[in-house]
Amino acid sequence: MIEMDIEELRRKYPNLAKELEGRVMCIEVRGSRTSDEGFQIGMPDAVDYIRRCKSVQEAEEVISFLERTNQISKSKADELREQLYSQGLESFGPHKEFGYYMKKYYAKRIGNELS
Repeated sequence: MIEMDIEELRRKYPNLAKELEGRVMCIEVRGSRTSDEGFQIGMPDAVDYIRRCKSVQEAEEVISFLERTNQISKSKADELREQLYSQGLESFGPHKEFGYYMKKYYAKRIGNELS
């Protein structure tokens, strides 16, 4: 990574400096999960289910089901839908394939017990 003070940035890249200082293209990032660190195995929450979806349509079905069965509130469902449609499925974190928990947690635990 190149380090540069603000004066050098202004001199070499005046338009970029204006955009950065004026926050012209700032986008709020509100991803729900960036990693699984600190995650405890238990009942999956709405985001865990959404991360298994392969399409926005699937994610919408999951949100609707969780709302209909009162596993999440209407306000939480609305918040998840807003994030889904404005920021996309990827904003919830990386996709979880079938067997994710088995590979990540169970196999690791068994390996530690055998050691």
